[in-house]
Amino acid sequence: MRILIVGAGVIGLSYGWLLSRCHETTVLARPPRAEQLRAGVQMRLHRAGGGHRRQPLFGRYLPEVVTAPVDAELTLVTVDRLHLHEVLPTVAPLAGRTSLLFMLNHWDIVTQLREWLPREDYVLGFPGQIGGGRTDAGGDVGIEATLYRHGTRLEADTPAKRAALDTAVSALTTAGLSVRRERDMAGWLAVHYLQQSLTLGPLLEAGAYDRLCTDRDALRRMVLALREGVAVCRARGIVTGGIQPAPLLRLPARIVAVGLGRMFAQADTRRMVLAHLAHGREEWRAGFFEVLEAGEHFGVPMPVWDSYAPLVAGGSTR
Repeated sequence: MRILIVGAGVIGLSYGWLLSRCHETTVLARPPRAEQLRAGVQMRLHRAGGGHRRQPLFGRYLPEVVTAPVDAELTLVTVDRLHLHEVLPTVAPLAGRTSLLFMLNHWDIVTQLREWLPREDYVLGFPGQIGGGRTDAGGDVGIEATLYRHGTRLEADTPAKRAALDTAVSALTTAGLSVRRERDMAGWLAVHYLQQSLTLGPLLEAGAYDRLCTDRDALRRMVLALREGVAVCRARGIVTGGIQPAPLLRLPARIVAVGLGRMFAQADTRRMVLAHLAHGREEWRAGFFEVLEAGEHFGVPMPVWDSYAPLVAGGSTR
């Protein structure tokens, strides 16, 4: 299958590398970035869970790189939330010529895409099977990320999108990725967006990642803030009852805080969050205020979420 990757960051290059093992994969990048990529990308994907049977995948990825779109059966758009608007003028005209799959963290992607594409002309997904950061140094491009056993998500089937979804599922599963379908993919993205958008505040407040893992009071406050974010999702009309972690957040906050601390303390989670934080802080900061502004718009009280605002705005630690 011919696949075009739009977005030469951690997700685009990681998925591109995995897909390239059994598909003809091309990466679309701006000219300066294209020259870097043509020299090769050093890839290292840690397999979540570890163990002798879960050794890291590593190698040098020499992608086919272009600076203008080429014909493809599937186009995978993986740019981050802050830069999506930059590629839409290039991507939108491809509708009807390729199956368009948008896979990124986004608070309200349907609204942003509305002025560019009819809803039936694209499908939504999320690249949750991979997370990490870049190790660019001295002009060389490197990716250090975690590969999970599950986590790639696509929206549920509809007659208008069946062909595009079949194409996407075939490409991803052939590459060894695990695909799960979500009935309300846009709603799932919004709930997931809360987790990344909030995390910067508690981390800055704690002053260190490992300190947050063991601070039950800080973790409990994080749980309360996440509940506020879920309330904003409901105010938007999203049915959150079946979208994790919303159901778990109904448990007593002290119990959820224990589970949250254990999750953060896992080596795979720690590696992934810290690597992503090193290059994605601006995206996290923008997401924090995007959710807060939505709460203000819908009249949802968010006192705990808002309490992190000075730290997130300033980016300092204490």
